Amino acid sequence: MVDTSRCTLCLSCISACPGNALADNPDKPQLRFVEKNCVQCGLCAKTCPEDAITLQPRLWLADGGKARKSLRVLAEMEPYRCIRCSKPFGTLLAIENMLSKLSGHSAFQGAAAERLKMCSDCRVIDMYSDPHEVRITDV
Repeated sequence: MVDTSRCTLCLSCISACPGNALADNPDKPQLRFVEKNCVQCGLCAKTCPEDAITLQPRLWLADGGKARKSLRVLAEMEPYRCIRCSKPFGTLLAIENMLSKLSGHSAFQGAAAERLKMCSDCRVIDMYSDPHEVRITDV
């Protein structure tokens, strides 16, 4: 079971799953699940940084048992879009969590905080086009 209000779709659970029961979707932020592959080891729940996964022991026999073999979406959300170029990266909940956790950090104030809302390409462009940014060559 996935608590969708906590899941940021970081997908760390996918890499921990030994049975390939969890999968992502390369086309959009989604966490998918194939029940027949789940061995109930609990690695997904232990790996989840948001504590959004809990195991629910069961045998799902919907559709004559065929449903156990098909991919089922457990969590999905719209991708977060770069504030500069609108390219999708991350998810809204992941970016909000990151901004919240880093809001008090001195390195992420002002323009640096706004860069967290940019894709990796736009972050670099913004840093090198800002005339007030301190550069290593200035030191």
